[in-house]
Amino acid sequence: MFNLQLLKYAFLAAVIAMFLPLPIMQYVAEESYYALGAYEIFVDGHWWYQSVFGLPWPKTPLYNWLIIGVAQVIGWQQLEIATRLVTVSASLGSAAVVFFMAHRLFPQQQTTPWLAALIYLTMGEITFWYGWLGYADATFGFFIFAAISSLWIAIEDEQVKWLLLSLVLISLAFLTKNVSCYVMYGSAGLVLLWRYKQWHLLLKPLYVLPVLVSFSLPWMYQNLILAGGANASVAIGDAMRNFLGYSLFKYISHWVSYPLLFLGRAFPVTLILIWLYLKEKQRYVLSRDLVTMLYILLICLLPFWLSAAGTPRYLIPFYGLLALVVTGLTLQLNIRQSALVFKVIIIVILIKIPYSFAALPYIKDWRPERDIRAVVEDIMQITDGKTLRTKNDVSTGLSIGCYINVRTPHDQFVHWYDGKEHQVYILSEVEDPKLGELVKQWRLQGNHTYLYWQP
Repeated sequence: MFNLQLLKYAFLAAVIAMFLPLPIMQYVAEESYYALGAYEIFVDGHWWYQSVFGLPWPKTPLYNWLIIGVAQVIGWQQLEIATRLVTVSASLGSAAVVFFMAHRLFPQQQTTPWLAALIYLTMGEITFWYGWLGYADATFGFFIFAAISSLWIAIEDEQVKWLLLSLVLISLAFLTKNVSCYVMYGSAGLVLLWRYKQWHLLLKPLYVLPVLVSFSLPWMYQNLILAGGANASVAIGDAMRNFLGYSLFKYISHWVSYPLLFLGRAFPVTLILIWLYLKEKQRYVLSRDLVTMLYILLICLLPFWLSAAGTPRYLIPFYGLLALVVTGLTLQLNIRQSALVFKVIIIVILIKIPYSFAALPYIKDWRPERDIRAVVEDIMQITDGKTLRTKNDVSTGLSIGCYINVRTPHDQFVHWYDGKEHQVYILSEVEDPKLGELVKQWRLQGNHTYLYWQP
């Protein structure tokens, strides 16, 4: 139904399109937080936790380690590109897992793995935003998706080696972001044990003991590596903020919109399948494997769905499974409908070109008061090598710090102002005469940046 050569060419085009925005954009939102963390880990040598402007922040560091590795190869001057290269690599890794699982779940056609990987890479959330943006979520999602896929094989085929691989992968997920990965992994495991009636595996020491050892990693990290640090409490606090202090209307609005957001941001194929169901009365048959994936998606999404403020970033680990479900439904279409799916996928790939080179830079960089690099040039010219400190930790302040750090000696990177130093310049996000003489101010991406001289 799908031409193998055309699928391969389209997949290659989708891969190339993933790299298009990388050298064009300045730092976007929290990208600079991860970049700054990587730089400070490398410079200060505190390899097991991040810091922001010299202040310790108990976040797991694997994503930063990967950024450091790439920055060492392409140069620290290209730190924003290094950060995004890690994300794109993770997205391509997820596409590879989709390819592998599609080959296992749908072995009837040679074209199916290529179709599944193509569907994943052209999902709107992946190709246009979080699939290339320099956040930890795509890497976090890759490790979770790969861990759940390996666990699937371990349970269905009763192979310990796949269990061990899945435990290594979920441990890497924890080291990338936080403990929430274990909730998703455990939830998926319970669904798989139930669906394949493999409860007896819970009585086998070869299955249970490695799981217990692996699940102790967060405790060891917090109590042995961080010496009682607050990594777990930070993750729990972040999660609770999505539940507390919201009105009933906000909850109901989120409950209605979140599944629609999940499907909508996975366009175009999800929307085509829904349109065919509604307009052409296309009916889909759900096989046992498709139902299993839907159950996994439901139980993993439930904590974010029940909250009042779960963001689209939380959905990234689930797009690999959704791509497999969408692939299984697409295989049930007729020739005309399949051709429509392929044409729309090609259109999405083509749209990525003007989106990367014109639309996105215009929205984020080229509009008035959005040029971070211009402000950095101004600051560096004014400070002229003198000591610079900061009290600005909003996204623009972090971005300014990143750009300045990679252009100054490592031992002079921007630190947080402790209120005691004199003869220093100080960046601030708010107007504060106590910081000294106001030298200049800028309006940047909706925020104000003030430069003071502390005599």
